Parts: sequence; structure tokens; C-alpha cells
Amino acid sequence: MKDNCKRIRLLLDAKSMEWALDEMAAKLAKMHPSPENLIVIGMATRGIPLAEKLASRLSEKYGQKIPLGSIDATFYRDDFHYRKRIQNTEMRIKAMPTSVEDKEIILVDDVLYTGRSVRAAMQSILDLGRPSAIRLCVLVDRGHRELPIAPDCVGLVVETAVNQEVRVSIEPMDNENSVYLVEVEGEV
Repeated sequence: MKDNCKRIRLLLDAKSMEWALDEMAAKLAKMHPSPENLIVIGMATRGIPLAEKLASRLSEKYGQKIPLGSIDATFYRDDFHYRKRIQNTEMRIKAMPTSVEDKEIILVDDVLYTGRSVRAAMQSILDLGRPSAIRLCVLVDRGHRELPIAPDCVGLVVETAVNQEVRVSIEPMDNENSVYLVEVEGEV
């Protein structure tokens, strides 16, 4: 967690995060009665381990392995040219199990905020082919949308103030599985 953040309250502990993921998987299974043509794609960074957890749960529900991919859509962001420059400027598709052509994509992210990262991820997927549908699945929806993007499946909806953020910690990237509402000090 950034040094300039103060934890306000715990939104999900490890147990409630697992419960939310179970509920999300159940909803996705109802939305998609057949596993044929499904691909679960996690958005970098914390959307990837969440997608792994959802794909595992869906594989158990369907009795067959659900393809899992991951994508980093940093270079598709509309604010890319204003952000801090990085050394490697190639598009980073971490893993794509198969073509997205005519597939039903379940796009997974940790927190939905302005919608700009999701727009970038959708554009990067569309550059790979034409899926039959893209469904958005997020662990936390914190509001404050700047683009008309809404999740199809969400674990938790929380209202945040302008100086607040939602921070997801997930193993193995972090030392715990939790979701906190934090106050970003020095921002108004």
C-alpha cells in the first residue's frame, strides 16, 4: 500500500473475499449455461489472480477446464502519453489461450472506477478479434464513472469520496487477501 494512504475500514477480509468470488462464479454460471466458447481474461495487475480464482471455480461448476488469459492494456489507455514513461513500449499480452474470435469473454478486474482501464482492455481484446460478447466482472465497483461502462457481475459496491480509494490485496502478489477503503492523504 502506498505510504500516503490511511486505512479507513476493511471492506472484505480473506473469508468474505472468497465468499464474494463464489457468488460471482455462481452468477457467471447462470449467465452462461454452457461453458462452450467461454474465455476468462484477467486485467493486469490484480485482475489476473482474481481471474484465475474465477476460472477455477467455473471449471469446477462445469466439470471442464475454462480457458484463462491475461492482458495488460496499459498502452491502450487514453492517458498513456501523460503517464510516466516506461522502458518497454510493446503491448503485453501475458497469456491468451486461444483466439477470441466468436468467444464469450469474461473480463475480470479488481476495482472498477472511471471505466477507462476497462475501455482500454476491451480495445486490446477487439484488436485480437471479434468476440461474440465481452462481460465485465469486477470484485469492487467504487463508482465515479467517466465512461458509460457497467459491470455484468460485481462482488461489492461501495461509495467512495474523491480522496478515497479501494485497495485490493491478493496472494501471491500481496501478503494477504483483503480489500480496504483508504484515504489518500494530500488529495482533495
